[in-house]
Amino acid sequence: MERTDCDTTELNVGPDDFKVSVTRYAEKTLTDKAVLIMPPTGGTNYIDRSYAKKLCRAGFDVYILNGWTGDHDNSTDLELHHRLYSRALRAVEETLKDVPKGYVGMLGTSVGATHAAVAANLNERLDAIFIIVGGAPIPSVIVSSDQGAMVKLKKIRYEKYGFKNDKEYLAAIDKVYPLDPFKTSPLFKKKILGMMISTKDTTVPVADQLALRDLWQPKLVLTRKNNHFYTIVNTWLFQQKEVVQFFTDSVKTKP
Repeated sequence: MERTDCDTTELNVGPDDFKVSVTRYAEKTLTDKAVLIMPPTGGTNYIDRSYAKKLCRAGFDVYILNGWTGDHDNSTDLELHHRLYSRALRAVEETLKDVPKGYVGMLGTSVGATHAAVAANLNERLDAIFIIVGGAPIPSVIVSSDQGAMVKLKKIRYEKYGFKNDKEYLAAIDKVYPLDPFKTSPLFKKKILGMMISTKDTTVPVADQLALRDLWQPKLVLTRKNNHFYTIVNTWLFQQKEVVQFFTDSVKTKP
């Protein structure tokens, strides 16, 4: 039966030195089924909130991770990505301390999808993960992305470190980024996985999305012939039900 009384609650979880801003969608009595949402670059938006409402009505308690301590690090050193992804992992861990025992899914979009791909190997509590336009190896995404911030950062680093080409740049990032899904223990094999792949993406390059697909061998693979932005929008407009159904079905088939 569909839930009709999904209230929103603003939470600030974690210890004094590391706080996570979370919006929870749930009825007054929490269930043993939850989904965490990792938003894209730019933070929580209307689409994230729409997924949260749909998932809540489908019977899940939903936690949108809006932001956390240190998530706006504007440094240009090569270790930046390791710090950012480590903090995102900690944000997931701190949020899960407030989530009752039971099924936990994760929905991630764009950079939220890459955070989810990392968490797939490094968080035992996650049972199912669906990502929208996410890829790996993550150093490859960083080097090849046409996203404005990544292009600007690349230019700064070429001048700062004297890289002659992308091969050198990629090797330098890869050396100081140990969290990549291709490097960590394959915990993803114990989880139920799904992906939406954009076949015209240059922000999270298609090659990296396909590489992650080949690593994961997901149970559900959807594709759209749109660019990065319109794949995100059109997945929500036209395939939101399939995304929600993925989590509903994964509860039934949880290992």
